Amino acid sequence: MSKLLLILSVLSISFYTIKINGVINKLTFVEPNINRDSLIKLGMPERITNQYILVRKSEKYQNKSFFIVDTRENLIFFFDKKGDFVAKSPTIDGFDKQNESKIDGSLKTWYEHVIDIGFKWDDNKKQYVDITGKKRHYSNSLVYTHLAKTQCRFFPKGVYQITKKFHSNGFVGKGENTFNINTLDGKNLALAIHSLYKSEYRIKNMNNLVSLVGNNFDEINVPNSFRNVVLNNINNGTFNNSFGCINVPEKFIELTKNESVNSLVFVIGENTNNYLVK
Repeated sequence: MSKLLLILSVLSISFYTIKINGVINKLTFVEPNINRDSLIKLGMPERITNQYILVRKSEKYQNKSFFIVDTRENLIFFFDKKGDFVAKSPTIDGFDKQNESKIDGSLKTWYEHVIDIGFKWDDNKKQYVDITGKKRHYSNSLVYTHLAKTQCRFFPKGVYQITKKFHSNGFVGKGENTFNINTLDGKNLALAIHSLYKSEYRIKNMNNLVSLVGNNFDEINVPNSFRNVVLNNINNGTFNNSFGCINVPEKFIELTKNESVNSLVFVIGENTNNYLVK
């Protein structure tokens, strides 16, 4: 972290040249002036770096802390309101790949998913009741089965905001382990960033990722060996086995939770081109 802060403090160029999708673009910045090549040399992944630079050059995102999530490469980075790096972590994310035709399904509230499977909330009974006439008993597993059938288990490309943090018993950790996420127009999503779901399989796979990326989450470097393993498993469920939420180690939650509320979340696209969020 100190190396990044040093570089950002000493650079004084007013623009740099970046090549995205084969096109050379000169980008001007608000503050600070940033050298892309220096960040890459520090080990900051290229896709994360390109998104970081777009955020930092935009006036509307100034003085806001923010996360950058790359579900293609199973990474999340967090930066404070000054744009300084705070922490990074591997992630376990959704079973399904991003799909533009299914975005509406993935960006639903939990209650919208409940309605989709034929239940509604009964204030008198204080529970979900079946409205299909089949006299079924509600279970969260019915929602998860529906999400699997509709292939909506992914976090769409876009900009979001964390509105609160709280504890959930289903996830690792005793304190606040869940970051609630809204769309920028205020819709409270079923999707979240949270510590690992208490699954032996998920915990084992996350431990494998941590062993590759290293335990020092407050250091910016991501080894190429990590990226190679992730991309070699991109078409299976080894590191992509959530129902769309971003699972992270408890340590990452601890490093970021004090500044998490009101932070923006930039989820970049999974394509190798046109993946940046503006």
